[in-house]
Amino acid sequence: MITITAEQARANADAATRPVDQYYRDLDTSIQAGSENGRRYIVFGFSQALASERLVEGVVAQLQKNGFEVERLPSDAEQHYIRISWEGAAPARLNAG
Repeated sequence: MITITAEQARANADAATRPVDQYYRDLDTSIQAGSENGRRYIVFGFSQALASERLVEGVVAQLQKNGFEVERLPSDAEQHYIRISWEGAAPARLNAG
């Protein structure tokens, strides 16, 4: 039996928040996992219901301050997307000769 009502679900959605520090923790985890798997970038999404443009801009500024390249990607009905890369220059190859 379903016990939650649509009114309760709307109230939950209206009260939902997500602290900024949780986004930073999620980003750290995603970047760590991606880089450990040999990736040079990740795409990260922010829920439009919980993340304002101001929050996304602040996160982008922090990532750029930490040396990442960040590109805003088109948003959809649910998410704001950013592409975070740490590609940089290719490492110099050692000459064995």
